[in-house]
Amino acid sequence: MKWGGANMALSASLMSRLSGFDTGDLGPHADLLYRELIASAANGLPASSIILAATIIDVVQREQAGPAGYLDGAAFAYAGSTANLGWLRGRRNLLLHHEAPSDGLMGEADAGRWLTADAERAIAVLLDFLQDLP
Repeated sequence: MKWGGANMALSASLMSRLSGFDTGDLGPHADLLYRELIASAANGLPASSIILAATIIDVVQREQAGPAGYLDGAAFAYAGSTANLGWLRGRRNLLLHHEAPSDGLMGEADAGRWLTADAERAIAVLLDFLQDLP
């Protein structure tokens, strides 16, 4: 299979922020996915990083062994930016459910750079969401 762009590394500051987050309050499912996200991001896998970032948010909102077990719905309603969370869900869905052509997935010359930028945004959205939780 031909890859339309080179795997590109995420910024050092974002990788530091990602690696420095304490997952101690997350449940085991979210913690496992979070560690997978770190590995994915470190290895320049932007599509996987986008998918994992969105999935972690879904798991954190539902896994009873984590914040969902002790926070009420209002805490989740005010965590993160609604617009950014909506963008992330949409971007993840474009990756997983091919319904139409999508930037970065059509073999464009700049696909690697576009997907890397989206992965950086996805990880920032996830971290902002997690840091907003009490």
